[in-house]
Amino acid sequence: MENDEIVRGRGKNKCFWTGEEVKVLIESLQELACDPMWKSDGGFKNNYMSELLKIILRKQPTFTKQVSPHIESKVKRLKNRFHAIVEMCKESGCSWNDAEKKISYEKQWYDDWCKTHKDAKGLWDVKFPYLGDLEIVYGRDRATGNVA
Repeated sequence: MENDEIVRGRGKNKCFWTGEEVKVLIESLQELACDPMWKSDGGFKNNYMSELLKIILRKQPTFTKQVSPHIESKVKRLKNRFHAIVEMCKESGCSWNDAEKKISYEKQWYDDWCKTHKDAKGLWDVKFPYLGDLEIVYGRDRATGNVA
């Protein structure tokens, strides 16, 4: 196997993100989301990840992570968690605690919710300080209200 080949598979290519790297990633996503050249009503346009990497490198020249799989998987994880939290907060018995930056709900309610909503697993008593920041990026991606 060559040294520059990416090893694929669960846990084979683990990458740990620092808080500063996540902050730069989210700021770059926000910048990209405000640019009509890269964001449309349905989400980001093709090849937006390469543009995202360029923006990240402008902000943090020492950034070493690759688009695939590192940035792709982090963006996917942030997006899934954001949508899961927003969906949970729309239900009665669940609310967002802005002081602690996590969801407030009963354990039984959460267990029942996870039986039908697999994306919500792993959110029990976990802080998610990026909810407000990701609202700018993903807030209008899903149809809501009577239009849906």
